[in-house]
Amino acid sequence: MKHQKVEGREDIVRDKITGAILYTKSEEQVQAIRARKKAQKQKEKDVDQLKEDVSELKGMMKLILEKLDAS
Repeated sequence: MKHQKVEGREDIVRDKITGAILYTKSEEQVQAIRARKKAQKQKEKDVDQLKEDVSELKGMMKLILEKLDAS
């Protein structure tokens, strides 16, 4: 075997002859990681939008309550 596992990493190996670090993940794995990251970013955007919506609703509720108290 001319490749040596790199301690603490499963996605890379070291070539024993040249000392080069080689990336071993297949393209399918890379695509899956990209898809997962994209989905995570979308979830983060959705959460941020929900936070904005809740903040807007809170402002509306305060305004309604102020108008009811003034009546």
